[in-house]
Amino acid sequence: MDRQNLIENNGIVFNAKPDAVPYNYRVSYKVSQICLILAKSCWGRSGCLPVKLHMISFALCSKSTMDKLVNFALNEFADTPIIRFDPAVNRAVTFAIADNLIIHSKNGKYTLTDKGKKFVEEIDKDPTVLAAEKLDLSELSKKLTDEKIKQLSYIWRNTYAED
Repeated sequence: MDRQNLIENNGIVFNAKPDAVPYNYRVSYKVSQICLILAKSCWGRSGCLPVKLHMISFALCSKSTMDKLVNFALNEFADTPIIRFDPAVNRAVTFAIADNLIIHSKNGKYTLTDKGKKFVEEIDKDPTVLAAEKLDLSELSKKLTDEKIKQLSYIWRNTYAED
């Protein structure tokens, strides 16, 4: 068997792939991003709605998308930003729960555990780690309220949903 194409380790098989996975789809990046979102843009123990995680994660992909989200959060009659539900966020949430970094509360929201808070503290110690994300999240801060999320969901449901 060609060792370059197949690595075996205790029954787990890894096949070599021709292309690298882009950083923004790597589980380690998304888990870090989700923990930062929860720490910087959600209200303490009350947590963060899943749709809010998706909205902010998508907004972190580009400055213009983040600017639209901040504008929507601050202004009553701002253009509605796009909501993109990314399967990579769902996978990262699953991994973050399994690693005890976050929990899914009874109210349906995600919150950081003590381990998750320590993880974010470690990320914050190094100004070069996730620097752009930290900057964008500090700009958004806690401006995107649950009420604005509900408003946006209502707009999207009534404008774009089909029976």
